[in-house]
Amino acid sequence: MSSIQIIAQTREQAMREALDRLGLPEEALDIQWGQEEEDLLPGARPLVQLNVQVRPQYVADKVRECLDKLLNKMSVPHDITTEIRDGIILVGIKCDHPDILIGHRGETLDALQHLVVRMAEVNGRDIPLVLVDVGNYRLRRIQRLKRVCHDLSQAVLKSGAEEQFDPMEPIDRKIIHTLLKNVKGVRSFSRGEGCE
Repeated sequence: MSSIQIIAQTREQAMREALDRLGLPEEALDIQWGQEEEDLLPGARPLVQLNVQVRPQYVADKVRECLDKLLNKMSVPHDITTEIRDGIILVGIKCDHPDILIGHRGETLDALQHLVVRMAEVNGRDIPLVLVDVGNYRLRRIQRLKRVCHDLSQAVLKSGAEEQFDPMEPIDRKIIHTLLKNVKGVRSFSRGEGCE
């Protein structure tokens, strides 16, 4: 998730600008203050630096709220859990008939996830990858992708040569990129679209 950087004359000005630019309450933000820097010009005021990004837990709470509303409108009795793991917001749904929410090859679940992520967007800002899961359908897929990522990243680190994954769905590519972004010495990129 990307952050924005603000430089101002005072902490109050920096905070006010951050809140205005993001349009979010302060409790939604992860705030890191930089050191106050003295300008080299005599008589100049010191500047403060503020790095701000949206808290993953805020996004998770917003996704949970939107999903709860949507499932209530669908008259689906449910329990929702959220967890942040490996930079991914995992949202679990427990219900009596998970196959209804999963659909054929996960298509209904993909559509549900797309809707909920759009409903929970945070003023156009980057948010962590959100995965909505029912009956551990996606969790099983993530575990398989983790094993593949580990094996291929070890091969790349050992050989120094580029490795390719088999063609995959966009959501799987997002998971792969998220899992590999913190592996030192490994860079991931995509070619083509869909299952090309």
